[in-house]
Amino acid sequence: MIQLEHVSKQFEAGKQTVEAVKDVSLHIEKGTIAGIIGFSGAGKSTLARCINLLERPTEGKVTVGGAELTALSERQLREKRKKIGMIFQHFNLFASRTVYGNVAYPLKGRSKGEIDQKVRSLLELVGLSDKAEAYPSQLSGGQKQRVAIARALASNPEVLLSDEATSALDPETTRSILRLLKEVNRTLGVTIVIITHEMGVIKEICDQVYVMEGGRVVESGDVFQVFASPRAAVTRRFVDSTSNFSRIQELLDDPAHPIRLNPGDYLLRLNYLERSTSEALISNISRRFELDVNILLGSIELIDGNPLGGLVVVAGGGHDKITAAVAYLSKRNVLVEVISHG
Repeated sequence: MIQLEHVSKQFEAGKQTVEAVKDVSLHIEKGTIAGIIGFSGAGKSTLARCINLLERPTEGKVTVGGAELTALSERQLREKRKKIGMIFQHFNLFASRTVYGNVAYPLKGRSKGEIDQKVRSLLELVGLSDKAEAYPSQLSGGQKQRVAIARALASNPEVLLSDEATSALDPETTRSILRLLKEVNRTLGVTIVIITHEMGVIKEICDQVYVMEGGRVVESGDVFQVFASPRAAVTRRFVDSTSNFSRIQELLDDPAHPIRLNPGDYLLRLNYLERSTSEALISNISRRFELDVNILLGSIELIDGNPLGGLVVVAGGGHDKITAAVAYLSKRNVLVEVISHG
């Protein structure tokens, strides 16, 4: 549905040239939910605006729904953009229009009956049938975003771009909006691209993820695979941000030395994959290899219905026994990382 080929975007800032997006290529399948994640300044929002050519790439080719947007005339592009809906962090609703009027806005030119039928069905889809005559100032943040989603769907888009659409919402409202987007994807078959800086959003809704840093995509793939074995340092930071594993470095650096490693002790991080979370692996390696294992931190979560998690442990018993235990764990689909040793 969406294909970017060697897309770059540069901005002129005074005498300087800023490269917001650098040689990005990606392919998003029809009917999927893809996430583009990065910290502030990574270039993810600029990349999103290149997808619908709100920002025209300096270099590269953008193809959406089989049409090469970068080769279209302005008139052709305006017509094609009707099939690309977009929702924003701050909703962008018309304050002077009712909920009904906001959703009806993209339908100008159609018959009154057709507009009414479409607006009523969309308000039912987003759970706001009783708010048709309300104004944006009378709505909560979550309700405003639901109106924005309904408006974006009014023109029957093939693609829906969500640019930090949940960043201004509380966690519970965020989850409700993500559930709504998943329902839109399931029932309408709309391809959705989520732009976010929150790994929890990616984990909750996306099928695939693209991690950006410095204008480039530094890692991509199936969400579960990226969570299970992140390769890029920035990806590891995102993954750790959703668990308490990020605290391990704080504990190591703490002057009070809450973690003490004796000679021969190893501080290990065990990343469990879905087929190993139910096995008593710690008990097994303790008995089999005569190790003393102290669990410091743990985290198990579900991603796309699959359990994924891990432990941070201190293992004592000598280099040879720990090496054998690591080999044993690796055969059982556990990734082992040595954080430190005594």
